Formats: sequence, C-alpha cells, structure tokens
Amino acid sequence: WIDSRGRDTAALLAQDVASGTTRVIAENSKADVRSTLTNPKSGEVEAYSVTYLRQQWTAVDPNVGADLVWLTEQLGGDVNVTSRTDDDRLWTVAVDTVVASPSVHLFDRQARTLTQLYVSRPELEGAPLQRMYPLELKARDGLTLPSYLTLPPGSDPDGHGKPAAPLPMVLFVHGGPWARDGYGYNPMHQWLANRGYAVLAVNYRGSTGFGKSFIEAGNLQWGRKMHDDLLDAVKWAVAQGIADGKRVAIMGGSYGGYATLAGLAFTPEVF
Repeated sequence: WIDSRGRDTAALLAQDVASGTTRVIAENSKADVRSTLTNPKSGEVEAYSVTYLRQQWTAVDPNVGADLVWLTEQLGGDVNVTSRTDDDRLWTVAVDTVVASPSVHLFDRQARTLTQLYVSRPELEGAPLQRMYPLELKARDGLTLPSYLTLPPGSDPDGHGKPAAPLPMVLFVHGGPWARDGYGYNPMHQWLANRGYAVLAVNYRGSTGFGKSFIEAGNLQWGRKMHDDLLDAVKWAVAQGIADGKRVAIMGGSYGGYATLAGLAFTPEVF
C-alpha cells in the first residue's frame, strides 16, 4: 500500500494478508512515495519513487537499481518504466528530458540496447526547448516552497539558472489548489519562455505531494498566506536579478485563476 494514515507523508507499506501485520518499506520526510516498480510475476516491490523537486528512484532490488541508473545516464532525463515482459527481459521506458519531446524506448536488459519507439510531440523536434531549474524558495514564515524556473533562449549564457539581465517574468500558478507543479516538459513554460519571459512556478502552501502539514498550512489561507507565498516568490526573483520588478505578470487556471484575480485586486502594484 501507499498509505498516509497516522503520518505526514505517504509511505510505502507491505501487508501480510493473513495476519494483517504491516511493515514500512520506504518513506521520505519531504514528499510522498509516488509510485513503485513491481516484479511482473511475483508482485514484489523492486523500486519506488519519491518526487520532491525531481523524481528520484530508489531500488530495493540491486539489478533493477543498476538498470535504472543506466537508463537515466543513457536517456538523460527522468525515466519511468511503463511495461515489462513476463520474462522481464524487455521494458518500455518513457523519458522526459524537458529540452526535447518526451519519448518512449524499448530496453533490452540482456543486450543493453535502447530502441526509440516514438516521440510524443514530433513537431517539437529541433525546437529551442529550454531547461527547467528546480529550486527551493523560503516564504516569509520560513516554509520551504519547491519551485521551478524556466528562462528564455539565450538569456542564461552560463547555464546556471540566472539570466544575464533581469527579465519580464510570468508567475504561472497551478490549479487545484490540491495539485502541484513538477519537473518536466511544460508547454506553457516553453511557450512563454520562447517569447522572452522568465517563468516561475511555485508550490505554495496547500499544494499536494509534500505531506499533510504542507497541505493543511493552506487551510483558510486563500488570498492570505497562500497569496503571500506567491508574493515572496516574486520578491525572491527580483532580488536574484531574475525578474524585472516592474514587468511581472501573473496567470493561471482554477486556483491559479483565483490567484490571478487576487493579485490584480489586492496587490496590483506587484503585477
């Protein structure tokens, strides 16, 4: 099971059906256990993933662990095994490198070969897709906000996540609010960056995936501390020389639409 009862972040548990006894296989203090790799015949958990800033696989089985390391090195992005043959020789593997269209490959574990099956967005082949920088911001009350930054082509010649000069910036607020921003190809980030904007996405309090206390920190805080988190992110970006403080926009849908209206109504001097 992936179970969060009686704990802050969701852990991976094994349960003996006959006796009902459980044991913890894996847990993480910063984020929920997100998914597992299980043996196609026995069902035994062989690896699990936790996504805080980026997806991180931890292997229980050393052979599977070696394969995941090799796949990550070869494909250069976050990988997910989407299917396995019964003899476990062949895997289909999806990869997202952000700077290219997500793709799916056939992995032969014995021959150590990868064959690309398809790309999900072939029209993006050769497009100037930009890196996404995972980072942590601090809210004014000390809460850590996992966030993601995308910069326009040519603005960051050193490749260290900071432009040569402050840029117009779009604060792109995710919906829900019971959802989260994550690392990976994001069409809105790429579209805006391609047109010269820095794009900042913030997992404000109330976002999911980081434990119950992080979600509950957003209770009764619409337009209050949840909005303060967004303002603190803008302040950070200006202080870091990423954003031009006089040219910051806010946009989003669902809760992001609410945040946009709140920004224009309550803090029009910021946006």
